[in-house]
Amino acid sequence: MKKLIMAFLVLATISMSAQRGPRGGEDRKGKDLTVEQMATLKTKKMTLALALDNNQSKKVYNVLLAQAKDRKQAMEARKAQTEKPELTKEQKFAKTNERLDKQIAMQQEMQSILSEDQFKQFKKMSAKRKGEGRRGGKRGRGQRGK
Repeated sequence: MKKLIMAFLVLATISMSAQRGPRGGEDRKGKDLTVEQMATLKTKKMTLALALDNNQSKKVYNVLLAQAKDRKQAMEARKAQTEKPELTKEQKFAKTNERLDKQIAMQQEMQSILSEDQFKQFKKMSAKRKGEGRRGGKRGRGQRGK
């Protein structure tokens, strides 16, 4: 009887761990796409959401392509580091300041490309996307009905 219970517990444990799925970003969307493919897909999504014309779509693609190249380059630089360096307060400030400057520049470029209504919709989309990031979003702390 003890052997039967032990066998059942082992099988139950194995089946539960098999249902968990991939860990740590193993199956992230777009990890095997090129920067051009990522920019194209994101541009098409924005074209659908904001009803962009061809001229706007091309300009948005160029902005998103530059952003994707920059992000890919930063990711490769992080992967090349063997260990995570401990940053000083000044380095953290400089890094955050640089990131925010890039966001401001991107927002200004998008504002020059989009109409006023499209830009308002773009801001709503951006805010919603940021809300579903690491801390907030669908798996938030005790939030139901989202």
